[in-house]
Amino acid sequence: MGGCSRMSCEPSSWPELPACLKPLLHAEEIAQLHQYAKLLQTWNERINLISRRDIERVWEHHLIPSLLLLTWRRFPPGVRVLDIGTGGGLPGLPLAITHPETEFLLLDSTRKKVQAVAAMVAELGLSERCRVQWGRAETLRERFPFIVGRAVAPLPQVLRWVERLLEPQGTFYYYTGQPWPTPPSAWQATWLPFREKMPESPYLASKGILELRRP
Repeated sequence: MGGCSRMSCEPSSWPELPACLKPLLHAEEIAQLHQYAKLLQTWNERINLISRRDIERVWEHHLIPSLLLLTWRRFPPGVRVLDIGTGGGLPGLPLAITHPETEFLLLDSTRKKVQAVAAMVAELGLSERCRVQWGRAETLRERFPFIVGRAVAPLPQVLRWVERLLEPQGTFYYYTGQPWPTPPSAWQATWLPFREKMPESPYLASKGILELRRP
C-alpha cells in the first residue's frame, strides 16, 4: 500500500464519514482514500479531472458518493471489474482501494486523464491489480462480470456499450445524476428488471445507483 509522504494523512484532517460507511472501512483504507483525494486535487491543477468548483470538496462530491455502493453491494474476491469512462478514477479507484482482492480495469478515452490516473495508481501502490487503459468502450474486446460507471453519458448510450462488455448474468452499476424512470419495454429482451438504490445520504442528494443485470 502506498504511503502518505508529501501530504498530510493525519486523522484530524479527514472529513467526517457518514455513519453508514464508518463500519465498512478499515483505517488503512481511509488513509489510502485520503491520499487519493490529495493526489486528485494535485493532478486537477494540471488536468481537468473534476470540476474546479469541487476541488475543496473532493470527499463530499466524489469519494463518498463512489463508496456508497459498499452499503449494499461488495464485489467477490478474485473477480474483474471494469470502470467505464473513469475520468479521474471515479468510482473505480475508491472501489479498488476498498476491495483489496479484486482486479480493476479503469478505461477512458482521454489520454491525458489516463496518464494522470495511471500515475495515481502507481503512487497508491495499486498497479498489480488496477490497470489503466486508454481507449473507447466500443473497441474494448474483454468481457467482465461487473461494470461500474459514473455520469459517463446518457444511460441508453452507456447501455449500448455495456451490453457487449458484460458477461452473461453480469451486473452493471451506474451512478446516475438523477432518478431514472421506468425503462423502455425494448430493454426487456436484454436486461432483467432493474433496481434503483437510493442510499439515505445527503451526499447523493437526488442521485441514485442503478443496478442492471444481464439474463
